[in-house]
Amino acid sequence: MRALGHSMRLYRERAGFVLLFSLPFIFALIIPSLVSGPTYLSLGGVFLRTGSIPEMDPLGMAVMLSAYLISMFLIAESITSITLLVKMKRTQTNPTSEVIAGLRKYGITIFLAYTLAALLILIAQLVTFDMELRGVILPVLMLLVSAGILFVPQAMVIDGYRLGRAIDASLAMVKKRWASVLLWSLMGVILLTVTELLLFLLPHPLGSYLVLLVNSVFVLPFLIIYQANIYMKKYALAH
Repeated sequence: MRALGHSMRLYRERAGFVLLFSLPFIFALIIPSLVSGPTYLSLGGVFLRTGSIPEMDPLGMAVMLSAYLISMFLIAESITSITLLVKMKRTQTNPTSEVIAGLRKYGITIFLAYTLAALLILIAQLVTFDMELRGVILPVLMLLVSAGILFVPQAMVIDGYRLGRAIDASLAMVKKRWASVLLWSLMGVILLTVTELLLFLLPHPLGSYLVLLVNSVFVLPFLIIYQANIYMKKYALAH
């Protein structure tokens, strides 16, 4: 629970920086929804209908892929910036210089890691599409990919690990701090559900885009801060 307390306090104290670093999230989530393709809005996020992919023409596929790559890059930049904010708060370093240096050093690698993870999940969805046990196999594969990538940004930004070691650190963290990860996941589901329910009665598509905006500016940044503080628990002085 200390990680949660640290996260709430940091969010309040550095709200201006958090909001600034959250702006790319807005564009990252809006871009795929504006592209003509098998996408839909739900719980303030943009999702892909994998069953419709075979019906797309090459040009449509290329446009959709480009949109998702741009979106993924913006997400990686936001996560890097917000994670750096947690690191700076705990180590009392200069925000401006750290963020600029960190974006150059970690942003691209984290973008590549997320792109690889998304590709693996997409392949798993397509490969298991006609399998009878898809309801069991697909969640297990997605869980493994998610565990391998979950703490990669924190391992890179906070510890300076390269991608391979960051994946190992992520898997180890999920295994060691599974209760904290479970609480983090539960918190995410609650926050996302609450924002969806509160704005459910608004006219469509206004409600959907407003949920996306609230999640981009408030919910996702808070979850990233919380995630970074969970990772910081590996250091005795950070408790």
